[in-house]
Amino acid sequence: MTAQERSSMLAGGIEWARRLAVAALAGGIAGLVAGGVGGRLFMLVLARLNPGATGVPSDDGFTMGRLTFAGTLNLLVVATVLGVIGGLVWVAIRGLRFGPLWWRRVSMPIGATLVIGAMMVHSDGVDFTLLDPPLLAVGLSLSVPLLASTLVTWLGDRWIGSARTVWQRMPATVAWIARIALAILAAWSLADLIRTISRIL
Repeated sequence: MTAQERSSMLAGGIEWARRLAVAALAGGIAGLVAGGVGGRLFMLVLARLNPGATGVPSDDGFTMGRLTFAGTLNLLVVATVLGVIGGLVWVAIRGLRFGPLWWRRVSMPIGATLVIGAMMVHSDGVDFTLLDPPLLAVGLSLSVPLLASTLVTWLGDRWIGSARTVWQRMPATVAWIARIALAILAAWSLADLIRTISRIL
């Protein structure tokens, strides 16, 4: 291996490390803002609308209607960590986006909201059966991954800059198989989300 090849490999490794760090930072910020701060605000809104639920443990282990330092700190930390993981997932699949610029910007937030929303919204427990109105609880819950994924997309694209990823080095067939798989996952999540919401209502 020549000195030029070693230098090129080193530069490539540094660039990929930079992208991972940027994605983790963008995801952490998005998780903190959307899941931590936003999630706490949404909880307060639902608590004010449902004073009878004060003191009831939520499905995530928080006590409804009670704002504590420990509980808030726990939420902020968990949301930030989950955001970092989400940022790493985002940077891994960002190269699969295609089409006009507007679609590249909205496709991932839409898909993330469907997939994560289907995992968050459930018809058992108390989060979506005890709190009224249920559609508001569902809407606020879905707004968390929507806001987080929109923010990480905006920050990540601005900070990374280049749209070229490892997916452009692979055969087009491989990228399209991955896109189809993600589209199927999003469609299944949408169907599951619709079924769950119908049971809640």
